[in-house]
Amino acid sequence: LMTQHEFLKEIYKDFCIKHDMPKNEDDAYQSADDILYSYMYAEIDLTVYQKEWLENYIKLWEETNGGENI
Repeated sequence: LMTQHEFLKEIYKDFCIKHDMPKNEDDAYQSADDILYSYMYAEIDLTVYQKEWLENYIKLWEETNGGENI
């Protein structure tokens, strides 16, 4: 069985693949926070849907305490 944390990571990876989100130098996807930060400073473009999805994902992530103590 998958933990909530693992499930959220899978959902995030799927979203990043489908929406061609930016990656770090190590070829891993940037965090949702980093992507939104880049968007706020006009470094990348996001659709309204992508922005809202990332904001909601961050809320869910925080509610699960980032995978800690689950």
